[in-house]
Amino acid sequence: MTKKHRSWALRSGVLVTGLALALSGCASDDKGSGSDEGGKEATGSIVLGYPGGLGPGDAPSALALETLKEEGWETEFIEFDSPDVQTQALLRGDVNFAAMGPATVMSANIAGADIKMITNDVRNDLQIIVAPDIEECSDLDGKPVAYHSEGSTSTAHLKRWLEDTCPDAKPEFLVISGSANRATALLEGQIAGTVVRLEDWIPAIKGNEGKAKVLTSLSEDQSELLAHTITASAKTIDNDSAMVETYLDALQKEFTALHEDPAAYAERAAELLGMEVDDLVDVYTQLVEQGMLTETVGIDLAEVDATLKFYQDNGSVPEGELTATDVADDQFNR
Repeated sequence: MTKKHRSWALRSGVLVTGLALALSGCASDDKGSGSDEGGKEATGSIVLGYPGGLGPGDAPSALALETLKEEGWETEFIEFDSPDVQTQALLRGDVNFAAMGPATVMSANIAGADIKMITNDVRNDLQIIVAPDIEECSDLDGKPVAYHSEGSTSTAHLKRWLEDTCPDAKPEFLVISGSANRATALLEGQIAGTVVRLEDWIPAIKGNEGKAKVLTSLSEDQSELLAHTITASAKTIDNDSAMVETYLDALQKEFTALHEDPAAYAERAAELLGMEVDDLVDVYTQLVEQGMLTETVGIDLAEVDATLKFYQDNGSVPEGELTATDVADDQFNR
């Protein structure tokens, strides 16, 4: 029985607070992908999930849907209120693809899921930002330091940096969800340090240069570690590889356009993100110049190995529980 799809414009992403979604069996129960009997390229439905609100680094994956919509696909993105809810939606087939940190993928697979990272999205752009009086890592001892959640990817990176740099320091940790929210808390003097994505830091610090600073960029200290990926369930990969290829082809075009002309891309992404074009030009220019934006669709299994070891070392993933090919699939590499 073919289920009826909800057709949404690209910018009608909605915040979902549970799994009562009217999207059951989205692409898998429709006509899928490939060519129909008359030789015309067949289309279907593609739904992409995000664990929270979109940021500049998410624009390529979302705007790829716009191109596919123009080609006849039904497309939608959904902004969930937590990685856990997003994971369940991916496994149920309510979404076909999901933007996920590797920590979420690994945790889900340990719990019995079968989710694969199929392409890197944004490279490690995490920054350790601190109050003006913090000169080195050890100065955070006893000071309030915020992170997103106990199990998030950015938290793991923050704690690894603290362990490597000032293992004797004992900050007072507190949870502030959202990279941009943590940047604001620092600028308002509520905390002494935190970890944020560069894309959130650039617009936040503009006009506030004396209120905070970057202590270190984890793109330098942890450059080999994955931080942000696009994933699919093994079922989707096995049953509809043509749809996966179609989406990744569209995503590759977005990566190429962004690297060729960051300023032009900022104009295209501004409405989607609800940001000022000038702010986005600064963000994309710096991300491209610092090599933090993926240029080519695909996943590097050596980086997956390094990231897996990272989580094994910090105790998040038991030794011997997972391998790189358990959590990633490089068959779609360009």
